This record gives sequence, C-alpha cells and structure tokens, in this order.
Amino acid sequence: MSIFTIVLAVLVAIECVYIMYLETINPVSEKTAKTFGIDMQVLKDANIQSLLKNQGVYNGLLALGILYSLVVSNTSLLGAILIYIIAVAIYGGITVDKSIILKQGGVAILALGSLLLF
Repeated sequence: MSIFTIVLAVLVAIECVYIMYLETINPVSEKTAKTFGIDMQVLKDANIQSLLKNQGVYNGLLALGILYSLVVSNTSLLGAILIYIIAVAIYGGITVDKSIILKQGGVAILALGSLLLF
C-alpha cells in the first residue's frame, strides 16, 4: 500500500470522525445545521437527535475500520470500506443533494483509485 493511499485513507477516516462528532456529540449546533442543511428547530427534536446519533456511530465505526485496515495492511478490507462510503455518497447524491457525492465521497474515490493503482 503506497504512502499516498495511506494519507488519503487517513483523510477519509478523519472526515468520518468529524461527521461522527457533528451527529453524535454536537447534533444541535449551527455547524451541524449548516453542514447537513437542517433547520435548528428540527435538530432540537429528540427523534432527529436519536437518528443522527445512530448515523454518527456508523461513521465512527467506518473510521475505526479504515484505521484498523491500515494498521494490519488489509487492502481488501480498506477497499470494501471505501466502496461502501462511495456507495453511500452516491445514494446521498441521488436522494438529497448531488454535492454529497464529492463532499462525502470525493476523497474516498481518490483513496480507492490510489489503492487499486498503487
């Protein structure tokens, strides 16, 4: 696995941790509202907070999976996680906002390309 792939994968993990932070630790904030395009009043709803926190756990586990795959040099696991992240970004792009494909999936696409090429 090349150093370029490792750096890109770490950036994807950092992005997942940041999303986890917004969704799980700080779900009712101006930054969370702006990032996800959700009104503050909606974010204050207990059901929405539960949903966000659940999603946040998934993002945190994705970050852990990426970091674990890097530590044990498991390229198959890393590739599978990156494909999952890209698929979710494409789904978000189709169902919510096209910009999600690049915002959430851009670095993952680069990391997967690097993994496959190098």
